Amino acid sequence: MSTSSYESRTRKWIRYGLIAICLLLVLFPIFWMLVSSLRPRSAMFSTNPSLIPTTITFEHYWSVINRDEFVTSFINSIIIAVGSTIVSITFATLAGYGWGKFDFPGSQITAVYVIVTRVMPIVSVIVPLFFILQQFGLINTYPGLIASYMVFMLPLTSWMLIGFFENIPENVLNAGRIDGMNELQIYLRIALPMAKPGIIATALFAFVIAWQEFLFANTLMQSGDKRTVPVMMYGMMNRYTIEWGSLMASSILFIIPVVILFVGMQRYFIRGITGPET
Repeated sequence: MSTSSYESRTRKWIRYGLIAICLLLVLFPIFWMLVSSLRPRSAMFSTNPSLIPTTITFEHYWSVINRDEFVTSFINSIIIAVGSTIVSITFATLAGYGWGKFDFPGSQITAVYVIVTRVMPIVSVIVPLFFILQQFGLINTYPGLIASYMVFMLPLTSWMLIGFFENIPENVLNAGRIDGMNELQIYLRIALPMAKPGIIATALFAFVIAWQEFLFANTLMQSGDKRTVPVMMYGMMNRYTIEWGSLMASSILFIIPVVILFVGMQRYFIRGITGPET
């Protein structure tokens, strides 16, 4: 065996080893969460816990599902996450197309400024945002929370889509202009279909951000019937007790929609991670 071949195999095994370690670090907390959700209450605080529970029970899942507040919170999360994604992608596609395909004064500066605002700590805007929404009567409403999510979702989604629109060949757009299309028709009939993989991948990111967000939902949705699932799960922890079984079961149920979305849209997600094709 040649030295180069040996080094190549060594690098391959090192790479596989690092991947395995990363997978273990990512998947083990989810595995432990699943195992904990299936343990009986009596075994939850065992001094000798096992990786595989000797007794499996679904009592925690039935307890969570039978709670009216969980069903209500789950519906609230769906409404807010879907609504935020639709609003964010609608404006982000317009912004991304404008920055990606039109050269206007200040285009580069404004594009950089928008993404720089994403670096700003979100907690720094929540107090002024609270008072602004209060003045418009939007506290404890779906539109108010969805509008607040645009503060940190729009910069990210707009910036992600710039590259996909930039990758659209200019001669394709010019062909549309020669055929008599106006700019809106070119945007709707040519640009959006060609940027579809990037739009779907960006929508997945936007959905996950809105789905798991806690700080704004906890601050701006003060009524119990308007809480999202993360806020509802936070309520399972109080000064005296923590409902570990119900908390783990809620977490598993909470990640199922995201897993389904990523599995169904994984090819678009991968293309979104790797960037637009050239």
